[in-house]
Amino acid sequence: MPAALRKYREEELKALRGEGTGELKTGDRVYDYALYNDLGDPDNGADLARPVLGGSAQYPYPRRGRTSRPPSKTDPNTESRVFLPEVLNIYVPRDEQFGHLKLSDFIAFNLKGLVNQIIPLLEAYVNLTPNEFDSFKDVDNLYFNGIPLPTDLVNQIASNIPLEMMQEFFRSDGQQLLKYPVPQVIQADRSNPIAWRTDEEFGREMIAGLNPLLIQLLKEFPPVSNLDPEVYVNQNSSITKQDIEYNLDGLTVEEALTSKRLFILDHHDTLMPYLKMINEYTEAKTYASRTILFLRGDNTLKPVAIELSLPKMEGDKIGCVSKVYTPAEHGVEGWIWQLAKAFVNVNDSGHHQLVSHWLNTHAVLKPFMIATNRQLSAVHPVYKLLHPHFRDTMTINALARELLINANGIIEKTFCPGKYSLEMS
Repeated sequence: MPAALRKYREEELKALRGEGTGELKTGDRVYDYALYNDLGDPDNGADLARPVLGGSAQYPYPRRGRTSRPPSKTDPNTESRVFLPEVLNIYVPRDEQFGHLKLSDFIAFNLKGLVNQIIPLLEAYVNLTPNEFDSFKDVDNLYFNGIPLPTDLVNQIASNIPLEMMQEFFRSDGQQLLKYPVPQVIQADRSNPIAWRTDEEFGREMIAGLNPLLIQLLKEFPPVSNLDPEVYVNQNSSITKQDIEYNLDGLTVEEALTSKRLFILDHHDTLMPYLKMINEYTEAKTYASRTILFLRGDNTLKPVAIELSLPKMEGDKIGCVSKVYTPAEHGVEGWIWQLAKAFVNVNDSGHHQLVSHWLNTHAVLKPFMIATNRQLSAVHPVYKLLHPHFRDTMTINALARELLINANGIIEKTFCPGKYSLEMS
C-alpha cells in the first residue's frame, strides 16, 4: 500500500475492529467475534433456555458476529433477544446490511416455512389427528390446490408488512403462501402419484438431492461405529450378509465390496447420543439409521437394507437395540419398508439443514468473514477474491438467529431433533 495511504488504512482498521466492548448499533461498522449465546430466551421460560455454543469442549462451535446486547434477566451468560419488528434492525456491520428488497424477500421466504398466524389454519386443515396429515391427499393439496386464506387473515397480513414483502407473499408466478411447487417426480407423471415411493426413486433423490456428499463407499462389512468406547458399547451394525445378498444381482457381499458397488448413508453415530432426549423430551420420535445401497448395472442406486436403532443401557454404558429392514413391495411388510425409508429421509433432511447447510456453510464461513475484514485491506487481492462469496451472509446469519435457529424457532418446530437441533449441529 502506498505510504501516503497507510495512515488512513490504520484508521479504517481501528474502526472495523472496534474496541471489543459496548453494544453495537445499526450505524456501526465493527467486525468482532462472539459466542452463540443469543439463541435461547430463558426470560420467557426455562424450556426456552439453550446452551451457549462455542468456547467450550462440550459445545465447540464457530464464532458469530458480536452484538453485545445486554444479558437476559434470568441468565447472565445468555444475551437478550430482539423481537419483531425490532429484529429488522438487528446489528450487522453497516456495509453488510441487506437492501430493502432483499430483506423483504428473505423474511417472506422464511415466513412461508412457518408463520404463527398460519398454524391454526394448518391444524384445522388436518384436524382429525393433530400434527399429522390425515391422508396423502392432504399432502397433495398443499401442492396442487394450496390452502385458501380467509380474507380477514389476508387483510391482517397486508396491514402489518411492507409492500415489497406482500409482493413476495403473493407472487405473480403462482407461488403462493400456502401453495408449494409440485415435486418433479409427481409433475412428470400425474397418472402415477405414488412414483415417489419406489426404491429407485428413493436412491435417485438421495444422490440427486440436497445432501449427496454424505453417501460413502462402504469399505468394511458390517459397518462399524466410531462412537467413544468409554461411553458407548455394541454400536456396530447388525446387518448381515444374509440380509442383503439376495438383492445384489447375484454378487456376494465380498464381490460387491471389491467392485465398489456398496455404499452407505450413515446417520447412526450422529443421532445416537441424542436419541433418548429427542424421544423423551420432544414431540418427535425417531431412530438412528444406517442405509446400505447397491450400485446396480444400470448405474442406479437401490437401498438393500435399512437398520434402525434405539439406545439401551448396558451397565454404565450406552448400547443399542437394532432392527434391520429389507425391501418389500406389498402388504404390511411393504408399508413397514416405506416407514423405514421415511425415517432415513427425515434423518438425512435434518443433517443437511443443520450440518451440511447451516454449520458447514453459514456458521463456518462467519469467522473467515470477520477475520478478512479485520485484517485485510479492501484493496488486497485476497480480499477482492473472497468478498463476493461473503455477500449477504452476515445479515442472513443474524436474521437466522432470530427467526430460524432460535429457541422455539422455525428449525426447532419443523425438524425432528426439536430443541436439540443446534446443539446436535
